[in-house]
Amino acid sequence: MKRRHFLGAAAVAVIPRSGGAQAFPERQFPERQVRFVVPYAPGGSTDTSSRIIAEKLSVLFGQQVIVDNKPGGGTIIGTEIVAKAKPDGHTILLTPGALAVNAAFGITLPYDSFRDLAPIARFVDLPLLLAAHNDAPFTSVAELLAWSKAGDRTVAYASAGVGSIPHLWGEYLKARTGMPLEHVGYKGSAEALRDVMAGHVPLFSDVLMPTAAPVKAGKLRGLAVAMSARSALLPDVPTVGEAGLAGMEGAVPFGISTTGGTPAALVERLNAQVNAALADASVRHKLQELGFIPIGGTAAFYAESLAEETEKWRKVIRESKILPPA
Repeated sequence: MKRRHFLGAAAVAVIPRSGGAQAFPERQFPERQVRFVVPYAPGGSTDTSSRIIAEKLSVLFGQQVIVDNKPGGGTIIGTEIVAKAKPDGHTILLTPGALAVNAAFGITLPYDSFRDLAPIARFVDLPLLLAAHNDAPFTSVAELLAWSKAGDRTVAYASAGVGSIPHLWGEYLKARTGMPLEHVGYKGSAEALRDVMAGHVPLFSDVLMPTAAPVKAGKLRGLAVAMSARSALLPDVPTVGEAGLAGMEGAVPFGISTTGGTPAALVERLNAQVNAALADASVRHKLQELGFIPIGGTAAFYAESLAEETEKWRKVIRESKILPPA
């Protein structure tokens, strides 16, 4: 479950795709405004992260980058728009972690997740967090394990929904520890958070933000962050390694992609500018304040990490016999 987090320079390799060998004319790029499709509703932290980098890319491109929110269908609607756009680099996608999960489930999609999209760069990771209700009879992962095994107790845990990465991570935790966990899926993180805070469900597998806020405020108990180093947002919460769960680092990964068949030279130019944006201190600070870890790197690195993420969750889904979300 470990991730290679590094900020690379300009891309030096791109996974070949249909049309990727086309000759690229020597001209200014981009020639016009760039459409940045975000497959989420406006207003959340994911949308905000997109606007942070879009603002910087507008400066670097010398052309405006317009964020176009296209929520719906579990990110499929927005993803399809980019998958079927003209492959000229002027339409890009905030690529969701759901891309790998949908592929892992084998869900029938109106596009091929890997052929119809060309990875540009790994954008950010949003780490996972294991939290508990304040009155739960355990204050750490070690106590949780001991408590559940002592009385052969089944422990319910909430997540934002069936098939979400926090749900899959919870099932991976169950498989790794042998703890008798029972998943309670909700229609979104907000509903799950409300029930855990009310004590209806004792355990919560979620992303770092916004759940870090109630943990910091003392309304929830943080048990572990799924990171290799402690989060600046929750410095008192141990990492999974410190909590006895070595190798269980995990996050919801976001990338930036464009349409499959886009000439490799355009992908390289886009990659260089995305990395330049992520290298900006102000951009990094704003993203980190939202709980994101800026990543970057080559297009090849992002393509490889997508493949690894897909295979990782495919194995969890198969071994835990998880059915795809309805």
